[in-house]
Amino acid sequence: MVETADLVVVGGGIVGCSVVHQLARLLPNTTRIVLVDRGPIAGATSGSSMGHLMVTPDDAAAYALTIASVRLWRDLQQRRGGFHYQATGALYLADTDADVAMLPVLRDQFVARGDSAELLDARQLRDLEPGLAPDLQAATFYPGDAVVLPMLACGVMLREAQAACPGLVVRPDCAVLGFDRDGDRLAAVRTAQGTIATRTVVNATGVWAPDLAELLGQPRLPIFPRAGNLAITGHHGTPVRTQLLEVSYLRFAHGAAAVDPTRTDDRGGHAVNVQPQSNGSCLIGSTRQFRGMDRTLNRELLHRSLLRAQRYAPGLAAAPIVRTWVGLRPYAIDKQPLIGPWPPVPGLWIAAGHEGLGITLGPITGRLLAQQIAGVPCDVDPTPYLPARFCA
Repeated sequence: MVETADLVVVGGGIVGCSVVHQLARLLPNTTRIVLVDRGPIAGATSGSSMGHLMVTPDDAAAYALTIASVRLWRDLQQRRGGFHYQATGALYLADTDADVAMLPVLRDQFVARGDSAELLDARQLRDLEPGLAPDLQAATFYPGDAVVLPMLACGVMLREAQAACPGLVVRPDCAVLGFDRDGDRLAAVRTAQGTIATRTVVNATGVWAPDLAELLGQPRLPIFPRAGNLAITGHHGTPVRTQLLEVSYLRFAHGAAAVDPTRTDDRGGHAVNVQPQSNGSCLIGSTRQFRGMDRTLNRELLHRSLLRAQRYAPGLAAAPIVRTWVGLRPYAIDKQPLIGPWPPVPGLWIAAGHEGLGITLGPITGRLLAQQIAGVPCDVDPTPYLPARFCA
């Protein structure tokens, strides 16, 4: 007998788990949802990422999307907890005259959105973070950012989803092998553990989203892997208690890439992102490099990143590095995630392409997609994120 489901969500990272989490809360509790992943839940990008919940004030749309998602994270923390949520805030630091000039601009961007941020002088900076380099003269502090452990968060979301929707089935180590169609419309998902008859599929597979599109006979989605090298210190007491970012990180991480993402000879770059962890360790990034699906550690690029982190927080030089690794961010060619239906294939929905904001935007992505599927008004205007913009 062929298994049946109302919806199949492919991809068990933070985005896929968020989609399931929100579907379970919006749809009738008799709905049968199957979540499948080719490996363990949160075992790929989400398990190798920095858990930064980041509000970006760059423009009105970016702010609306990120602040809505961070609020959903706070709601989940208040209801459930269990994923090491830390309300660290974010301290934006500057090392050059040009970057120092960006500090009040960033503060004013937050204020213009009706939010709050503070420009700190040298004394205030030292009071907040005594372990910073003594020659730093100013910073912008935004209190709304936080840090989570994404792997634990996926589990919390799925447990809450199963409580709301007993028909939810979570199936790790279950690769998708293909699809069956009924005319243009989806009819079934063929997996390594059998066929699931369904009329609705969500592609939440991150850097693998183009491969899944190809399995459906569709053009590859314009999403490209962007590697990041990370290091974490031992549990000996991090020298910082606030999340630290170079203010230039905003240009580096959230601007359009200056290189062709389809090439594999990108030399890469870095901007400091330092996260204190709840266990006393310190997570250090952040590098970016287009090189396809290669997850080999770029030691030279990581070394440069570590030196920059030590420039701002000298105590990190004495902190032992106990692990290094590489994650792959799903970079959408226009820097906007894809959230919504794929018109050429009725029943196919996409939630992918978040680059470095996947953890931040997981909850709102799940909510926007679930609201569209359920046919209810969306919390945030989904128009800029609809995948139809890439349809020929």
